[in-house]
Amino acid sequence: MQASIMTQQNGTISLLLDPEAAQAAFASIVFASRFHEDIAPLARIVEERLKADSRRRKPGRASCR
Repeated sequence: MQASIMTQQNGTISLLLDPEAAQAAFASIVFASRFHEDIAPLARIVEERLKADSRRRKPGRASCR
């Protein structure tokens, strides 16, 4: 599992995650959203994006985005 975190001068953060790290990060967000209502919108966005990505992905190929 590998992750790279880069901070920008404008305050944004960029994450570059391998598939295993991305799965763990998203699972953590979904889990945390069950206990804190402010995280719930982020969990919904993640879930919608994952569903859209899985529909576009061809069987047997992983997304590299």
